[in-house]
Amino acid sequence: MTRKTYTPGGDAKVIAEIARSRFGGFLQMFEHHGWPERGSDMMRKVQTRVKETYGSVRAFEEKNGSDQ
Repeated sequence: MTRKTYTPGGDAKVIAEIARSRFGGFLQMFEHHGWPERGSDMMRKVQTRVKETYGSVRAFEEKNGSDQ
């Protein structure tokens, strides 16, 4: 289910929840998408990569959310 609004930091929480539940973690999510960053660089780039790939965190959630 997609959230109508996000609290401060909510987009990061959504990404983290989906990374864990759908992909098994951030590393697996980065590998799945072919994103090159690894280690601590993943945390710095994850929101940028999500927005580049999906257009928005909301679109990422709609495509990969818990109801998928």
